[in-house]
Amino acid sequence: MRSFPASTRALVLTLAFVPAAFAWGPQGHRTIGAIADRLLTPEARAVVGELLAADRDKFGNPSGRTTLECNSAQLERLTGVLADPRAAPRARNEALKWIVHLLGDLHQPLHAADNGDLGGNRVLVALAGVRSRGRLTLHGAWDTELVTLALHTRGHQQPPADIDALAREAQSLSAEAGQGTPAEWASQSNNLARNVAYQYPGFACGVVPEGIVVLDQNYQDEAEAIVRERLLLAGGRLANLLNEILVTR
Repeated sequence: MRSFPASTRALVLTLAFVPAAFAWGPQGHRTIGAIADRLLTPEARAVVGELLAADRDKFGNPSGRTTLECNSAQLERLTGVLADPRAAPRARNEALKWIVHLLGDLHQPLHAADNGDLGGNRVLVALAGVRSRGRLTLHGAWDTELVTLALHTRGHQQPPADIDALAREAQSLSAEAGQGTPAEWASQSNNLARNVAYQYPGFACGVVPEGIVVLDQNYQDEAEAIVRERLLLAGGRLANLLNEILVTR
């Protein structure tokens, strides 16, 4: 079973209890899960199917989930639970869902950086040429609007129509980039936050803009490319992780 360094454990436990507003939106998480679902080995897929067969929602009712297009919120310490066939089925079920969610979140750049603005949640923005509903923050734009634009899904909360092609691309991309560790995924996200996400007009270290920041087309184009790549990497790496830990011991 894969082990992670203690420094990573602290990072993951911190992120595990961050509010839902600090997560990829439903579109992003479902896309990551759908990609990983298509890249599972037959053995890993069988185990996932067993773990989700009796899945329950937060009210204790059958959730109907049968694939990785589900979400929750944790990764590190639950990897061992998921990998242990002797653990209680309900514990492994919860571990699976938490791992899916947190691994995806570690690939979102603004989950790994802060400018005294709650990871961009205090920065009000508008996307040039794009109509959005209500108040939009920098973090929210990276979670939802930019995901929709990058995947060409028009706001639908289902995996993109070309999900099979995306899964093949994710497999190649993750092989090229390498699997890495949670600490490395967070470091990559931090670099992208500093070099892309926070490169909006008028940015200043430690300062939250007073007005609305307009993100022009050049910013959007670069951000969409990063969002797409991070979603695909997350899906490919999630499949790799599950394929490794769900093999018969």
